[in-house]
Amino acid sequence: MNQTKHSFQSGIIVGVIGSLSVVGLSYAGQHFYQAHQKQQLIQHIEAQKQQFVAQLNQQYLNQSKDSAQQLMILLRQSSQIQKQIVANLKVDDGVNLHFDRMLLTAEIQPHNKIPAELAQHKIFYQPQFQHGQPITIWQCFSTLADDLRPKDCLYRQEAPESTELLRQALMAAVSETRQKYDQSSTHTPPIETECSKFKAKLPQDFDVFATGAYSGRDSRYQIDDSGHQANEMDIYVQHNRPTVLILGAYEPAIWNLKWEANTHIVGVIATGYHAQRVLGLPNSVPVLETTAHNSQCGYSYVSNENAATLNQLSQKILQKDIKTVVVAQNGRANIGNIGLISALKSSNDKTINDIIDKSAPLAGQAGIDDAVAKGLLRQATRADIQAWKAAYNRTNNIHTPPVVGGTESSGTGMEYVHFDSAYVVLKEMTIPAGLYGAHSVTLFVPKGVPRPKGNPGHSTIYDMGSGGCYGSSPDCLRN
Repeated sequence: MNQTKHSFQSGIIVGVIGSLSVVGLSYAGQHFYQAHQKQQLIQHIEAQKQQFVAQLNQQYLNQSKDSAQQLMILLRQSSQIQKQIVANLKVDDGVNLHFDRMLLTAEIQPHNKIPAELAQHKIFYQPQFQHGQPITIWQCFSTLADDLRPKDCLYRQEAPESTELLRQALMAAVSETRQKYDQSSTHTPPIETECSKFKAKLPQDFDVFATGAYSGRDSRYQIDDSGHQANEMDIYVQHNRPTVLILGAYEPAIWNLKWEANTHIVGVIATGYHAQRVLGLPNSVPVLETTAHNSQCGYSYVSNENAATLNQLSQKILQKDIKTVVVAQNGRANIGNIGLISALKSSNDKTINDIIDKSAPLAGQAGIDDAVAKGLLRQATRADIQAWKAAYNRTNNIHTPPVVGGTESSGTGMEYVHFDSAYVVLKEMTIPAGLYGAHSVTLFVPKGVPRPKGNPGHSTIYDMGSGGCYGSSPDCLRN
């Protein structure tokens, strides 16, 4: 009896295991089938692109061996190329090919034969300009995820623009025309930019990482003439391959770099709206600073919403995608697995004194304290408020009679002034940067003393000579 029961239980277990095996095999088979289906579709699109390029070269581009002229042919003959070549390519159901303005687009549409992960994505192919040479490269861009994009295809959320290609083609055409009229010179040197010179200093193989934020933590310094207080960012790096860093902040920033011993930083792009300065690197490491005020290469900065734009900057300068974007927190970011901070390396080839604006005062409260120490400011008193109010009344023909039983400040209209952040200007000076929000101050300017230069931020300036005021107060002029 027990043996029969045991045999029955064994049979049930074997049956369950067999059923699970069938389910598992079925799931695995479905997974591999879907992966194969995705790969087949990508390969099909690539094959149609190759056929397109072959027919294009034969029918349109064999008239010229210069990519500048070939680009102009593509632009002029765009509609004919669509009708005669693209419209006759045999594409799978759910795939739509279109050519316009030097760009071949493969649009993957929702269809029962199209894997859901590929639907509504696009693959773009754009010809690449090569000075004096025919078009041999059609760079691939795509909205597909990393594990689905074809090899050597760069990630991009939108179609690449043709503006830069047209500029290169036109400049090459102008150069060729000039050369015809200048027989004394047979050589036209390539046109260099700060971007191309930076790229030429890098090795062939490297990885790209980006980090930063809108701003970091406040520093005591100014590094440009924007009137903005510089921020500081501490960036720690660990990566076992040659590394190019893209450092991006909107506000002016001082980047302090440190790295582990096995890390080899081969180049840095520091970008943002305002000036960006990098410390910690040996002078031998190339640094490209590109901002809104020096935008030959374009500019961007790091944020949660800005990753795609930042990647386009990387593609433009480095012709590579960014591997990872790390958003800095409180002026600090780690790239890679960082061990002991104390063991990190850094260089003293460039110091803070090499990058700050020595003609500008210290920023924020440090600048105010420094101005007091130098005799440019002193702490304000209630007598200074009364003096400004008297000047205001004289200017505006206002008589304020004495108030019996009132407080000491009654009638001044200045009860809200905080005396720990109110100062009297004693000499000609420049207002420190960064006097915003809780860091703002009140400045009283006696008659005969020049009004301070610079950006007051959210601070208010009261002129005791004219009775006027300037700054963020609602009753003041905004200048």
